[in-house]
Amino acid sequence: MSPATGPTPAAAGPGPGGARPERLPDPVVPDPRAVPAKRWAILGTGWIAARFVEALQASTSQPVVAVGSRSLGRAAEFAAEHGIARAHGSYEELVADGDVDVVYIATGHLDHLAHATLAILAGKPVLVEKPMTPHPADTRALVELARERGVFAMEAVWTLALPRYSIVRQVLASGMLGEVVAVSANLGERLVDHHRAMDPVQGGGAMNDIGSYTIMFANEVLPGLRVVSAHGQRHPEHGSIGQFAAVLADERGRLATVSASMLADTPTTAYIAGTAATLSLPAPFYQPGPVVVRFHDGSELRAEGAALAHTQLFWEALEVARCLDAGLTESPLRPLDQTLATVALMAEARERMGDPVTRASAP
Repeated sequence: MSPATGPTPAAAGPGPGGARPERLPDPVVPDPRAVPAKRWAILGTGWIAARFVEALQASTSQPVVAVGSRSLGRAAEFAAEHGIARAHGSYEELVADGDVDVVYIATGHLDHLAHATLAILAGKPVLVEKPMTPHPADTRALVELARERGVFAMEAVWTLALPRYSIVRQVLASGMLGEVVAVSANLGERLVDHHRAMDPVQGGGAMNDIGSYTIMFANEVLPGLRVVSAHGQRHPEHGSIGQFAAVLADERGRLATVSASMLADTPTTAYIAGTAATLSLPAPFYQPGPVVVRFHDGSELRAEGAALAHTQLFWEALEVARCLDAGLTESPLRPLDQTLATVALMAEARERMGDPVTRASAP
């Protein structure tokens, strides 16, 4: 995984062959209220936008100063619900707001290209909900635009900014697991009654909404994966891929197995298996929670973590604010090349399932 944003504590222990550490490392994360404040605008007014705003307001010093929607009425309603000063009745007005430092793109999957393009062309840094776009060419267009304009852009994979994943990165860097030989991630939540999530016309289906977490996790641990095989099952009513499983491998043959389902609740756990030990992430693996390292003799090291769910979305915002304060245009936690790699793997898996990759509308 990407390196931690800070020094690795000594508790991480020596590499293979050294003495076993007494405990897992502490997370290396900033004080949530000490990160320099940036003025946030929210582009979109759905469920995830509301959770993001609530998390920032409850746990950070990051002010949310504006919200935009296609409807001024909906923007004003959202602003009133969340104590936001300004409501804009168009996305063009929002990105032109001179009192905004950074824009969080929280619209539908197929709208990310157009809306992030608007913000970048206006010179506004962007945090774009995952997947950045579902299609490799569209994602590449956004990445190239951001790099050409020198504007910060990051995919909103909140998982990687969590304290839990700071511990995971440090364990991997320490060599505590030995050589990693296999990775697995599963995520399942019954969402058959969620119209947008199941609607293929809106980019719905198991891959975009939840499957991207599993493929992201695998490719963060074993960069350079390719899809060996993939199978998807369509929902008989909606027509979208309701669940899928895929096998991936790197050039050395190390394996990653991933699966996701919107047809049923599944264990939603992950592991990284090494020659010396195995790291496990109890459910839900992509949210806050504990980290467990189990050695071959059965002994374990455990770092506790409360299941605080989406109240912790603020960590990704802190990473953006930290990067902007440092003058960075990409985050070391989620470089744009890793976003491109994940989207490419998602597309490759879709092709093997006979599921055409939905293209976004041109901005």
